[in-house]
Amino acid sequence: MSYPVMSTSVPWSLVKNGFHKTPHFNNMDQTTATGRRSVAALMPYPTWDFEVDLNYVLGGETVSTSVLAAFLECYMLCCGGGNFFLFTDPNDSAVALTGSCVLNVTPGAAAPMGQTGDGTSTQFQLARKIKTAPDILQNVTVTQVQVNGVNKTLGTDYALSSTGVITFTAAPANGAAITWAGTFQYLCKFKDDTLQDLARVSKNNSGFLWSCSSIAFESVFV
Repeated sequence: MSYPVMSTSVPWSLVKNGFHKTPHFNNMDQTTATGRRSVAALMPYPTWDFEVDLNYVLGGETVSTSVLAAFLECYMLCCGGGNFFLFTDPNDSAVALTGSCVLNVTPGAAAPMGQTGDGTSTQFQLARKIKTAPDILQNVTVTQVQVNGVNKTLGTDYALSSTGVITFTAAPANGAAITWAGTFQYLCKFKDDTLQDLARVSKNNSGFLWSCSSIAFESVFV
């Protein structure tokens, strides 16, 4: 399925409110009758929450080459928060072999979500590490895959799904390191169905200037 793409030409402001990005988990916190507490992690791997702003961007609704039109196009194609779009974080969109990892998603695997081969499993979800913490990535363009340092070929040695799952033709050996390199985008949805403070704030010799102090969206898994 194809999704609208947020233009990389949109200059998210770092001046006014900053570029907000935070991992989002979902935990169940329970307290028993005796007062003991337990927490169940319903999401062992996070999605991400973003909040950005536009600060004096040039353009207009009908100026097709403008920043404002590029942003509004994506927002309107999504019907606000009604549909998903692809977003490239301007500072975080690439994975190197040394920062990559995979998670074993083969049905019936002896060690589900294991990060190395086991001799029988063939399906692995692409991810990257933030220090030692895995972060699942789904919308990936892969440039290199290695098993124990040996390059593998797309179409011959493995297939890649639209959700970032690699299926190897032959199962990587027990304990084999599986690494990859490439780029990724976040599949996101806007949190609101309208933009409360999108405003035309001034005009200069080049045209109108617009601001919006809070554009919130969140990444999703499919």
